[in-house]
Amino acid sequence: MLSITDLKDFIDLDHETVQIVHESTHLSESQAVNLAEELLKSERGVYTLHQMFRDQIAAAAEHHQLSREQELRKAYAYFSRKYPMPRMF
Repeated sequence: MLSITDLKDFIDLDHETVQIVHESTHLSESQAVNLAEELLKSERGVYTLHQMFRDQIAAAAEHHQLSREQELRKAYAYFSRKYPMPRMF
């Protein structure tokens, strides 16, 4: 049986992306892994993940959580390099 960590490694997900999905949707970690995997399969899904990151960054800024905001910005920079924002028309 695979653990959540094994599953994330297998599908090339980083912890921060799964955490963003988990916090945005309030799904369990295993459900967040599955949803993140599905979202990465389409341009619309990648766009949705970008929005989830941006929403979480904005919420941290709004609540004056500077260290959380900085962590999220760093994670988002990594995510953006790996999965650039798709052109949505």
